[in-house]
Amino acid sequence: MLFFTTYLLFTVSYFLHLTSRVPALGAARFDLLLMVVLFVFFLLTLGDTISRYKDSVITKKLLLFICFFLLTIPLVKWPGSVIKYGSEWYLKVVFFYFFTLAFVTTEKRLKVFLLVFLGCQIFRGLEPAWLHYTQGYWGDIAYSHVNGTMVGLDRLAGAPHDIVNPNQLAWVIINTVPFLFFLGWKQRGYVAKLGVIIVSAPLLYALMLTGSRSGLICLFAVFLGIVFFSENRWKNLAILCFVITPVAIVVSGLLSPDMAERYRSIFDSSAVGADTAQGRINGLKNNLSTIMNLHGLLGHGLGTSSEVNANYLGSTQPSHNLYLETLQEVGVVGFVLFFRYLYAMFQTLLLAVKRFASQNQGDFVLRVIQALLVWQFMQVIYDLSCFGLSSWEWYLFGGLAAVTTRLALEQRSAMATGEQWQQVKRV
Repeated sequence: MLFFTTYLLFTVSYFLHLTSRVPALGAARFDLLLMVVLFVFFLLTLGDTISRYKDSVITKKLLLFICFFLLTIPLVKWPGSVIKYGSEWYLKVVFFYFFTLAFVTTEKRLKVFLLVFLGCQIFRGLEPAWLHYTQGYWGDIAYSHVNGTMVGLDRLAGAPHDIVNPNQLAWVIINTVPFLFFLGWKQRGYVAKLGVIIVSAPLLYALMLTGSRSGLICLFAVFLGIVFFSENRWKNLAILCFVITPVAIVVSGLLSPDMAERYRSIFDSSAVGADTAQGRINGLKNNLSTIMNLHGLLGHGLGTSSEVNANYLGSTQPSHNLYLETLQEVGVVGFVLFFRYLYAMFQTLLLAVKRFASQNQGDFVLRVIQALLVWQFMQVIYDLSCFGLSSWEWYLFGGLAAVTTRLALEQRSAMATGEQWQQVKRV
């Protein structure tokens, strides 16, 4: 229990940035200390973890990618940058996968962990919305050219202690939607449903204030995923329309004309802000040119996307695309290995739903699996406009995918025999 509690504390500190909010914790390097302690705990539980996940396809694919990354450090273009920056940053996030496997070992712990994690993400969405309502806080400005004149538009970003830009804040909010639906709205009783509505309204308002066009597109992707990966597709489509339509009408009515114009630029090239969307497309084309060189096979090195662009394009911005970022940093070989890991995650979750959903549609673990499927469907779209190879999400949610499919398998192993057992035991 001590190991799991420490992991919960680390999760809260990491996502709510306690070291920034409490200077004494920052001075003490609190997050680093917790990670060292958790790593010791992980080593103590390593034998049990290996026995539980020795057949996990997801784990095998991730370990293969990590081995590739480590073995090719001397062969990439900038190994010094990898050792000094990329390795440290990557290890901080990849540990989410292994800590989740080691410490989230039961359905009860899964419930507690998801409650804490979602609570952190909801807080991250509500805090800037509250600051905006009470203090007029925005946090960021988007600039666009209108008839040769530079025009600025205030956009809601993360709170002062949570440094995320408007697009990332929108993503934080959208991350919660699949879980709010499957774990809240699909819960029996009206209390949970009422709670989802109460939380969703200000979150949706905060999302719209970000002015994130990619965020709005991903929100619709989540809705499509919820309908597609649910048992009662038409029923859930009707529910979403019933709940979202009036809320969307109210929220859109609260937007300023300038913010509404920004969202109109998604489909109207003459609207203010359309030039920035075209600029993003041009940037991706330029990023593509950086991998057409001798280092395209093994890459320039993990964590070097900004360095690649600085040297080849004169811009210190990392690639705003996971797929191009991956090709830049780990090359074609690393790209294949990483996306085999992502595919294993998706395939395992989908197999679990197909095998077990019909047996107990109200099961908590299966609803988590459905939420993870919807999240991954959304994420592959979101990553078209954002980097993420060295970000936490693919590793934390990958760990949750391995944990939930194992728990589902354990709960239903008595029902699976013969060929069916052979098909599902590898999850």
